[in-house]
Amino acid sequence: MRNRPPVAACALLACLTLTLSACSVDDTPAAGKDSKSHPEVTLAPEPRDSALAAEVPPAYAKKTLIMGVSEYAPYVTFESDGKITGLVPELSAQLSSLLDIKIKVERTNFDAVIPGLKSGRIDLSAPSGDFIERQKEVDFADFAQSSVTLLVRGDGSFHPKNGLEVCGHKVGVEKGAGTQNVLAAQNKRCAAKGKPSVDAKLYTDLPAASLALQSKRVEAVAAPSASNTSVSQNSHDRFETLELEDMLDLPAATAVYGIQAKKGSGLAPVIVKGLRKLYESGTYAKLFGQWGLPLSTVTRGQIALNGSKQSQTQ
Repeated sequence: MRNRPPVAACALLACLTLTLSACSVDDTPAAGKDSKSHPEVTLAPEPRDSALAAEVPPAYAKKTLIMGVSEYAPYVTFESDGKITGLVPELSAQLSSLLDIKIKVERTNFDAVIPGLKSGRIDLSAPSGDFIERQKEVDFADFAQSSVTLLVRGDGSFHPKNGLEVCGHKVGVEKGAGTQNVLAAQNKRCAAKGKPSVDAKLYTDLPAASLALQSKRVEAVAAPSASNTSVSQNSHDRFETLELEDMLDLPAATAVYGIQAKKGSGLAPVIVKGLRKLYESGTYAKLFGQWGLPLSTVTRGQIALNGSKQSQTQ
């Protein structure tokens, strides 16, 4: 479930991109929050924990770890100057300081993440829904949560009130994301009622899907609440985010988010301990608060290794 661009022929496109990238999350952004893509204040680095640093597997202790990310504001935003901002880069910086490891954040298409982790091209990635199917291929250090929503045009005629009203309509979705499974499950409900399937249009990232919505090539974008709410809150009423209650019980409609690592590498268990340390110090809550994601936090007990029992398909 989850690049953000600036809009005007070129100027219009640039403007829209800035709006799309400044997105905020599952929760409603704080009142008065503007559309800046990053908070005013950067937290001080977390102090090094020698005991935890000693638990980092030797294969990773002396190398620069590559954190592969795709754009999913406010977790990850690609700035026009090439800088990558968001909660995930800042969380990575805090883990880097705490565990005394080097982490470099790099742009990676979402559907290339698991192959990249398996091959060793990248070492970490976030955020990604922790599902039991994915746990067979990679390890997860769970750290957040989300639910699927629909982004629609504020001035458009398509404002569905339930999942069946989505049947037969064009909906944009990020390629490789769990949201594809949500729409596949919804199509079974459509078929059971004799309705046409949702016409799912795949895009490489969520900004591309949002641009397709803006240009009326699709009627909605199905994505996690963090991304869609962020877009709509910063769109000056051009977009609206809808949460359809009867779709939330579909497979992959809700998700626990994790930091992914290579299966059996020993890296994810240390990341879990690091995240719990950040939770205890208050840094975890401060980061989520600064990025407008306080309702996306989990409890300390939910910060776990492969903690989800949820399936993408059942």
